[in-house]
This record gives sequence, structure tokens and C-alpha cells, in this order.
Amino acid sequence: MKKLLSFSFSKIYIIVMILISLLVVGSYFSYAMFTVSKERSNAISIVTGNLIYDLTVDGEDKESLVIPAGTTKVFTVTLSNPNNRIARFNFYYLGTLPDGVSTGYSLLNGVATPSETGVNLEKSSTSGSSNIYRIVVVNKSENEITINLGVSVGLDYNDLSLPSNGHLFEPVKRGPVGDVVVTNPGENGSTYDDEVDTFLTGEEPDNYIWYSGKLWRAVLVNDTDNTVKLVTQWNISAIPYDNDSSSFEGSYMEEWLNDTSVDGFLYNLRDYENFLVTDYKWDATLDSRELGSLTRPNGTTKVTDAVGLLNMYEYQVGCNSNEYNKGYLYNGLYWWTLTPSNDIKVW
Repeated sequence: MKKLLSFSFSKIYIIVMILISLLVVGSYFSYAMFTVSKERSNAISIVTGNLIYDLTVDGEDKESLVIPAGTTKVFTVTLSNPNNRIARFNFYYLGTLPDGVSTGYSLLNGVATPSETGVNLEKSSTSGSSNIYRIVVVNKSENEITINLGVSVGLDYNDLSLPSNGHLFEPVKRGPVGDVVVTNPGENGSTYDDEVDTFLTGEEPDNYIWYSGKLWRAVLVNDTDNTVKLVTQWNISAIPYDNDSSSFEGSYMEEWLNDTSVDGFLYNLRDYENFLVTDYKWDATLDSRELGSLTRPNGTTKVTDAVGLLNMYEYQVGCNSNEYNKGYLYNGLYWWTLTPSNDIKVW
């Protein structure tokens, strides 16, 4: 009996220990399975490597804007995602602008607007992989200035923030007409700066101005004093230029345009002494080349008046072509220019 009890107790002890071990092992594997299942249901994708960007200014690989003294320039900046996945991008300028310098972006259809937290761009070579910005800089200082651009890149689900020296581009504010027309040329318009004037060009720029009961188009803005040259949208008279001369000075045309009597054109312009440059120097230099040229005339013949006409250079730059029937200045009507083609004919 003693041996039997001893054997039974040992056997029971061994069986109990085996059961406890099985419970412990089973609990461990159950916990391990639960942990793996939990981790897999909240799996984290880890992206390795560097996220990069492409930045061009007016079609060139650069990260700065250069603006000559006393000029307003419009830049087309393209920010692209060259990565093989969606990423978030932030676009801004670095440092503080000097006195007399302002910048912003134009509000145009199809043109992006910067965002402080960044914007997502699709992966490379797909629709939506790039943004186009129209950046305007007005430099009224006496020095050429350079604005450095900055770009931050991150994962598509993380908001970005500006660096301590970064500044977000704001919308261009309304202001003098010279600033407004060159900063907002519209979808079907553009600008061309020959380092003397900034021209409005294209098929249909947004350069309409209503003044003194007439519809005008802004043709150019002078880079130095920000004055604007306007031309009426439609013909306003049908008078002869002159009887026997191609010179604007002393012609019937000059006389009527600058007549301050009740029958004259100038007299009927509202408050012209305050709105117009009454001593403007009009370039009436002869140009005998076929259809003129996209080269600025040498200014050998200047006429001082409040009102004049466009010369061939201004017309053709506005058309953005050395042809005569391109762009918004070609309105389908006959009208005079300021430019003689010889002693007796005017373009």
C-alpha cells in the first residue's frame, strides 16, 4: 500500500506538471499569434531612399528669380515630382525682400496656388505630377535683386511646414494699372520684356481698360516709370493722315489727336492733364523693311505729344510675330501706325 501511494503521488505530480507546462506553452503561442495578427492589421509601410523634386523657371533648371532694377517681371515656375510615388511638396521664397520689392502669384485658371502645408503631386509621368505657378516680382529699387526659391518634400500623408527663413507667396494685390496688366495677362496672353518696356502679347490677353467712355487695350508698360501705353480697341475716326507727307509731326493726324478744342480727340478725354503723360516722346522713326522688324527702332525721330499712334515695332511685338495678322492688335480693320515706310507712305 505504501509503495502504491508513493507511486501514485509521483505519477500525479508528473501529470500535473505536464499539464501546467502545456498551459504555459499554449498561452505563449496564443499570445504570439494574437500579437502577430494585431501587428499585421496595423501594418506600416516604410519608404526608403530620398524624395527629390524638379524646379524650372521659365523652362530652365534654376532656383532663383533675377529682376533688374526698376522693372516688373512675370516668371513661370514649374514644380514637378520625379519620384515613383505620390509625395507632398511645399514651394516658397527664402529671406526677406528688400525695400521697394514685392512679389506674389497671379490668380489664373490652370495655374496653381502655393499652400503652407504643401500639396500632393502624383508620381512621375502621370497626370498631376507637376504644378505651374505664375510668380510676379515688382522691383522698384535701384538695384538688381535675386530671390532664392525653396522647396520642401515629404510623404503624401504628412503636412509640411515652412523653414524659419521661408515665406509663402501671397496673391498679387491690386495696384497701379501698370502692375495689374503685366501680372494678370490672362490664360490667352503673355508678356515680353525687351528691357525697356514690358509688352502684352498673345491672341487675347486680359488687358482691357475702360477710360473716358472708350474701350482700350494696354499694349505695354514702361519698365522705368510704370506708365502704360493704350490703344483703342476699335477705330475712332476715318480722317486722312496728311496730304503730301508721311511725317506724324505736323500732320492732320497729329493735329486732330492732340486738339484741345471741343472738336478734338484730346479735349474729349476725361481729365487728361491728370491721367496722361502730356509730353510723351513718340518714336516715329522711318522703317522701310517689309513688315518692319521685331528690332526696336533707333529713335532718330521723336515727336512730343500727349496722344500718338503705335509704331510698327510696337504693333509687331504685340502680335508676337513679324507678320501683320497675328494677335489681339489685328482687329480686322485698317488703321494707321506712327511709322513711315518712305517719304510719302505710312504703315
